Amino acid sequence: MSSTLYNGFKQLLPESLRRALSSLNQRFFARRTLRRKYGDWFETEWRKKFRTVSNDEWKQAYDEAWRHNKNDCVEESDAELFINALGAGGTVLDVGCGQGSLAIRFAQAGFQATGTDVSSEALRIARRNARETGKEIQWVEGFAENLPFPDKSFDYVTSAHTLEHVRDLPAVAAEFKRIARRKIVILTPRQSFKMYMDNYHTQFFEREEILVNAFGLARCECREIDCGDRTREFRGKAWFYVGEVD
Repeated sequence: MSSTLYNGFKQLLPESLRRALSSLNQRFFARRTLRRKYGDWFETEWRKKFRTVSNDEWKQAYDEAWRHNKNDCVEESDAELFINALGAGGTVLDVGCGQGSLAIRFAQAGFQATGTDVSSEALRIARRNARETGKEIQWVEGFAENLPFPDKSFDYVTSAHTLEHVRDLPAVAAEFKRIARRKIVILTPRQSFKMYMDNYHTQFFEREEILVNAFGLARCECREIDCGDRTREFRGKAWFYVGEVD
């Protein structure tokens, strides 16, 4: 059974049974499955070690991930959500831009876009993709916990399928609020913690308040969206958050 069919089948089961199957898989099969699927380059024990790895080791892990897996979770429907939430034009920083899909879409919609990512390999792909569209976008390497930009330097700060990858969530939230003048817009999966998964997720937003409380913005909206019909890598429930910066 393909993973798509299996995931669809699981969604038809009662929640208690889904959790039982997940627990069984985590205990007996998941680690070996990941080893067999990805080989030596994939850090199977990432969730056990991520707090202790150096910045260079972190960058190396994500560079390897981009060399082996050209992951692009962002689809046109996701981009439209962001563009509608931003509203009027202006400057926008896309944090964790990956191969640049969302930043490029912002530029096509008339925004002055900048993309930043911890992975130089991801930014290499992003630059190539941007050249193919003819759009002028600034690409900057950096960690979300310590963004290399002055205070209030962008109208908007966005991240799509990035917040679940960071090492220090409070530090990232503080950086987003430091840099954004108007809005912070985020798309992140609704997931519970599992030790062995085919990704490097380190933050888990099972409940809406985890995301809302992380930013602590008085004027915000957070709603659940269903990404089950997506054709790219991420499929499932997600949170779409829009916060207005004071």
